[in-house]
Amino acid sequence: MANKTLKSTTFVIFGAGGDLSTRKILPAIYKLVESKKLSKFCIIGLARTDRKFNDIIKEAKKHIKTSKKDQAKAKKIWEKIEQRSTYLSLDFNTESGYQQLKETIHKLESRYNKTKNRLFYLATLPTQYQNITKYLTKYQIATKSSIKFSRIAYEKPFGTDQITAKKINKCINKVFHEKLVYRIDHYLGKELVSNMALLRFTNRVLEPLWSNKHIEKVDIVMTEKLDIGKRGNFYDNYGALKDVVQNHLLQLVALTAMEQPKKLEAKYIRDQKVKVLQKTKIQSMQLGQYNKFTKVKGVKKNSKTDTFAALKLTINNSRWRGVPFNIKTGKALNKKETYIDIKFKHIPCLLQSCPRETNHLRINIKDPNITLKINSKLPGTKNQVIPISLKFSENLHFDQNSPKAYENLIEQIIQGDQSAFVRSDEVEASWKIIDAAIKKHKGKLLTYKKGSTGPKVPK
Repeated sequence: MANKTLKSTTFVIFGAGGDLSTRKILPAIYKLVESKKLSKFCIIGLARTDRKFNDIIKEAKKHIKTSKKDQAKAKKIWEKIEQRSTYLSLDFNTESGYQQLKETIHKLESRYNKTKNRLFYLATLPTQYQNITKYLTKYQIATKSSIKFSRIAYEKPFGTDQITAKKINKCINKVFHEKLVYRIDHYLGKELVSNMALLRFTNRVLEPLWSNKHIEKVDIVMTEKLDIGKRGNFYDNYGALKDVVQNHLLQLVALTAMEQPKKLEAKYIRDQKVKVLQKTKIQSMQLGQYNKFTKVKGVKKNSKTDTFAALKLTINNSRWRGVPFNIKTGKALNKKETYIDIKFKHIPCLLQSCPRETNHLRINIKDPNITLKINSKLPGTKNQVIPISLKFSENLHFDQNSPKAYENLIEQIIQGDQSAFVRSDEVEASWKIIDAAIKKHKGKLLTYKKGSTGPKVPK
């Protein structure tokens, strides 16, 4: 079946010279061009520093793996991208450069995108969101029209607390209708995450069991071996709780716990996710910091920023009351893992020697697979029970070149599909949970060694 061709699009990338642009956004555009989904496009890269776009492309090339036989093809694709791109040095908070941006867009569109569909991608600090949004409309760069679209994407973190998130949302809502706004959480673009609703609501063997009647607990883990690297200044202002828990982990909680939507469409899915977040509270929380964090460039010497967070959540509704949702994230740990683990309750034992293990459903997001652990008779015995695993591996069953998260997300923005994006009330509800936890938290900051399993968390 042929790939669906995407509408012609002008990409305006704020923060084009940054790590996110070169590692994720530009490689995603490359993949859409390579798959022939995207043919008519142009790119305007924006940042404060004075650079050439081909220097940015050189950085982006490092993140696309190309076999020897495909190198000639890859070269042509990159040449096409470079030909249709330009770079502009711009202070995002000063409106004097926006008239030049408008003229640059018109010039490039006259050659490559006469439909003038525009995607504004803000890979910048949240403190710059309001000014950029305001100036895009003041200079009529983002326009309302029935024959073309102006859509805007905001990277996480979206604000620093509920107050700032509300201010940004209020500014956006004056300019853009919510249906044109795409708040990015790249984990929602991953295949197994986007498959969560389908997995649950299209399988009879799962949906009837999805409640406190059958589930003992839910663990959601997202840990990294990498430390802060060169992101000291940014990370010191956020930490694990605000950078990962507030968006990635609470979104996974909401997707796991939501009620069945009327339809598997953006509005209904997001309605149900909000209802979960509004009923979610943090029962307990431990925060930690790895032992060399304060030596990282850009980090304050007396920093109290968390690089590790472990939380127990409760969801106060009839489906989940009494089921703990344990979530954990951390930097500089011994393993890189991202998974959702559903532990089912034990059933009444009919044997003299009862099985110790109960059933588990694990959705592994890092190495995409789904494993169902069940009990079975050990061959050669009368009634000895052992745990066995039934495993589905995405890489074994499907093309390993299936779209990556950012490729999925950018394609969905162009198509106008908001199902994998976060709505304004979701953002505000998640910040409310985090703000309450920070205010309530009285525990000390636990320390742990780089490369360890993390701090010893009290039970």
